[in-house]
Amino acid sequence: MIHRLAFLLGIGLMPLVPSICSAQQSDSASWSVIAGTGQTDSQVANEPSDPQTVALRNVYGIEVTDDAIYFSTVDDHSIWKCDRQLTKMQRFAGTGQQGYSGDGGPAIKATFNAPHEIRADAAGNLFVADTRNHCIRRIDHATGQIETLGGDGVAGFRGDGGPGKQARFDQPHSIVLDGDGGVLVADTKNHRLRRIDLQSGIVSTIAGDGRPQLPTAGNTADQVSVFGPRSLAIDDNAVWLVLREGNSVWRIDRATNKIRRVAGTGGKGYSGDGGDPLLATFRGPKGIAVDSAGNLLVVDTENQALRYVDLEQNRISTLPIEFELKRPHGAAVIKRHRDVDVYLLSDSENHRVLANRVLATQQ
Repeated sequence: MIHRLAFLLGIGLMPLVPSICSAQQSDSASWSVIAGTGQTDSQVANEPSDPQTVALRNVYGIEVTDDAIYFSTVDDHSIWKCDRQLTKMQRFAGTGQQGYSGDGGPAIKATFNAPHEIRADAAGNLFVADTRNHCIRRIDHATGQIETLGGDGVAGFRGDGGPGKQARFDQPHSIVLDGDGGVLVADTKNHRLRRIDLQSGIVSTIAGDGRPQLPTAGNTADQVSVFGPRSLAIDDNAVWLVLREGNSVWRIDRATNKIRRVAGTGGKGYSGDGGDPLLATFRGPKGIAVDSAGNLLVVDTENQALRYVDLEQNRISTLPIEFELKRPHGAAVIKRHRDVDVYLLSDSENHRVLANRVLATQQ
């Protein structure tokens, strides 16, 4: 009989279903729950447990490393670690209680306040946007210790040009490593994109002037407003920026620092599939990821949808998902060199994580 659904994450168990599309996305893909029970009263995995039996209370961020998948949960203020084979998962950081404590000690004994997105560097160190503590924290891969890199735990705006621990942020939701020795921070309620230099600790603003307005396309990022920056992604050529209140997606060119709109008119709605992404509308988008073809997954949260922006073909679509979504937030891509990518989606208020490629293994 079928023992369980095992998720193919590049471990070579059997071939994937081939794509019927020219891009990386495939309308033939079948989505499945890979983690979370969909309930909030299931067991707490302080010991390694089957990911499908563990409660993930309002799961938000997803990060994939060579040996693990990490999830952040907003309602129990924790970070979870799952092996790449999806056989065991347990709490990795946070006690499950709301708070702001633990710096200098083990991350598993620290407290957070609604951590949103998480990112790992090449060494496996984990960075956390501790959103309602208004700070950015780092978990050392070798020691498991946690420290605060930026923010003093108080909402506000200050500190550019000075050390991160004396700076103030206001509900930072997203972070990315820029590959140049810095962490970029979507400082959401300050309407700014900021950077923490990992060597010096110095904080600077690289986009946004604090005004809740859409950017002016064609200007450099340091000369524009950014309206509610909510999620970030990065590749070799660009920083991708989702403006939640601005209902649009923007690209900052890493060579020229110029910003341009790539999807969304800025108005609220749910329209445009099959056409030019610039003419489409979103409703409160909150997550973004880049696939191996260089195209975008955009989590259209308040439309309960996952949109796909094919930049080469200049077309936007909604990916067909068999599950009814409830305020999804985070997305991630497991990039594959020869086969089609695997997409992950946090179905947040259904308390589960979905993936677009599964296989059944026989016992």
